[in-house]
Amino acid sequence: MRRPKTKLGLWAAALVLATAGSSLAAAPPDAWITTKTKLALITSDSVSASSVNVDTTNGQVTLHGKVASGAEKAEAERIARSIDGVKNVRNMLQVVTEPRSDSVAIADENLKERVEKALEDDPSLEDSKISVASVNDGVVLLKGEAETIGDHLRAVETTARVPGVRRVSSEIKSPDKVGDAEIYKDRGDEKGMAAEARETMSDGYITSATKLKLMADSRVPGLDVNVDTYDHEVTLFGMVPTKEAKATAEQIAKSVSGVKTVKNELEIVPEKRKETVQAADGDIEKRVENAIEQTDSLKDADITVEVSNGVARLTGTIERPEQRMTAAVVAREAAGVKAVKEELRVASR
Repeated sequence: MRRPKTKLGLWAAALVLATAGSSLAAAPPDAWITTKTKLALITSDSVSASSVNVDTTNGQVTLHGKVASGAEKAEAERIARSIDGVKNVRNMLQVVTEPRSDSVAIADENLKERVEKALEDDPSLEDSKISVASVNDGVVLLKGEAETIGDHLRAVETTARVPGVRRVSSEIKSPDKVGDAEIYKDRGDEKGMAAEARETMSDGYITSATKLKLMADSRVPGLDVNVDTYDHEVTLFGMVPTKEAKATAEQIAKSVSGVKTVKNELEIVPEKRKETVQAADGDIEKRVENAIEQTDSLKDADITVEVSNGVARLTGTIERPEQRMTAAVVAREAAGVKAVKEELRVASR
């Protein structure tokens, strides 16, 4: 079990942070990386990326979906690698050369009306002031101000999905930070939540909640299952070893509050036979503790680790909500860990 930090230790840590300046600045949160990557891909004039799924885990971006050519696949990866904070890119994009079903030419004037209606009918954009600046040969230019960067992405995604839109350009102004309210909510009884409350859950929150539930279940390889959400529809992609794990992952995703449907595109890739080392819980506990202590973005967290039968339980306090996901991922990556129960609390400011 990791012991709570002493007052002297906290003072020393504060002194180090104060003198280190920006050298220990926290890495961009995974949710921010995902949002920026999606925006860059959808607004690119060299990638037809309206149907590309993106997920980020501890700085590793996974791309999944379909593109029209090998050149587009390579360009999508280059764009993802250019985003600040990206450590690596796993490119699972498929090249599909068949003509797109939405390639029917539509008069720009009619297309503008369709896009404006789609934006107006989207309840998640009611707090933003976004409009269509112009439409030229199927290329839509959006302008205005978005309440959050999530709303900015939502407007671009909604526009890209309108039949006839070839590409989206954006001059929308929005905060360059993912707000806590977009991804995290106070813990509570989700089952007792009113239907209206579940409807207002953001796609970012659903993605985060689904990933945490997957990592907490030892029946699925939570780190190998990627999650992307649009309009409360969850897409699962990545690799699992068995059809049972694939079905279980879908069941877990469907149990998350706010999820309407689940698109299960997980690939079944059987694991090769390998020697398994049955590590004692105490050894696993030390590995998790060391991994957390060596993670710069968790330096200001006070996390206690307990391991029982390979299941790591994380308790204590963190300074920022996004540290929940970071801690869970770091713990799940430690050798011998079967699942992670994340029970961290955000410290009162």
